[in-house]
Amino acid sequence: MNNKYHFSLSIHFYSDYDVQNLEKIIKIKPYKTTSYSKSKGEKKCAKFVYKTDILSDVYTDDMFAKFVAQIQPRLQDLKAILKQNNGKCNFRIVFDELNRKPCLSLNHETIAILDDLDANFEVDF
Repeated sequence: MNNKYHFSLSIHFYSDYDVQNLEKIIKIKPYKTTSYSKSKGEKKCAKFVYKTDILSDVYTDDMFAKFVAQIQPRLQDLKAILKQNNGKCNFRIVFDELNRKPCLSLNHETIAILDDLDANFEVDF
């Protein structure tokens, strides 16, 4: 039996940024968005959330490779938007079902993107 997990990228803007515009710029369709005006709580923010379907292999390399290929050409645009609009990225792997020890690996390109974006990285078991 394999693991079942998903990968998500959440981008939070702590200012009134039009998150609908981000899809056009980074060419990634969001799973959901929340506008600043509809945000609630102490840390009010606009959100852009990308989420993969449930994945079921042991190795995370392929998933990250696909994501790196999508985001790499738009990395500088995303960095500029984050800087101009008080944005923060959070990359996350969530294991919905853990049947085997996962093989979590981040290649050099993925680590460089995380570093370049000053992003957080989380793994939830």
